[in-house]
Amino acid sequence: MIKDKSPVSLTGHFTGQVWCENGYSPREMGSLLGRVLYRIHRPAGWLNERLAGHSLETILLARHHLIDNLVCDSIEQNGVTQIVEMASGLSGRGLRMLHRYPEQITTYLEADLPPMVAWKNRKLQNYCYRDKRHIVAPVNILRSEGRLSPAGVFKQNIDPGQNTLVITEGLVNYFQLDTIEAFWRRLQQLLNNYPAGIYLFEVWPELAIYREKIHYRGLLKIIEWLTRQQVPLHYHSDESIVQGVEACGYHSAQIYSPDISAFGMNQRNKTNISPFRVVKAMA
Repeated sequence: MIKDKSPVSLTGHFTGQVWCENGYSPREMGSLLGRVLYRIHRPAGWLNERLAGHSLETILLARHHLIDNLVCDSIEQNGVTQIVEMASGLSGRGLRMLHRYPEQITTYLEADLPPMVAWKNRKLQNYCYRDKRHIVAPVNILRSEGRLSPAGVFKQNIDPGQNTLVITEGLVNYFQLDTIEAFWRRLQQLLNNYPAGIYLFEVWPELAIYREKIHYRGLLKIIEWLTRQQVPLHYHSDESIVQGVEACGYHSAQIYSPDISAFGMNQRNKTNISPFRVVKAMA
């Protein structure tokens, strides 16, 4: 049975607080639980950053920054005017992008499970944020039909005549590969109806570093503790990611790593290996 309700997770609170602490979201978007989790993580994060060159916080920031830059590139180079961020959580990306592109973006839709949507709407009301281009709506990516399915949400909110970008951040590795690939196929069929349809997402592949370096395995354990579930790793290389995405119907997929991409942050430790990749797939 597909469930449409799930409480805001520990990782949702923690990640939302990371955005607040680093200027990616207004302070009003944080939570008491998020602040507690953030402060609990700080000592271990500081130590891991000194010993291994990164922490969960720095990895989240590198991912967020890279996706931000690729969103900007999609607007400026691909003519994207509509953005749909699924499983958006407490991300402040919509607010920032609407402020940065007041003329280009016609709609920024943030979609998540109903409890998170209710939580975020309360936060936005407290922040006194109003922008008719900004929509927060419920969605369940596992549904293939109905009002809460991606297709249903698109039908209600998205103009089929405009170039459209879909973003998922921190979503893919919470599901088994066959489940997420089924979602990718449905999304490709949906985006294929638009003049230009782009899907931007992040994936954690099963790289050799997880066998070679204990702190990478420890990082996974922290994420699994926060999410209270297993975090499966998908694919084994950049090439296998491309093959998997294209097998789901996308006509091209480009891989970005913050270690080498011009879109990434300036890394203090250039020898550090990031455990994730960001993919830009063209439907």
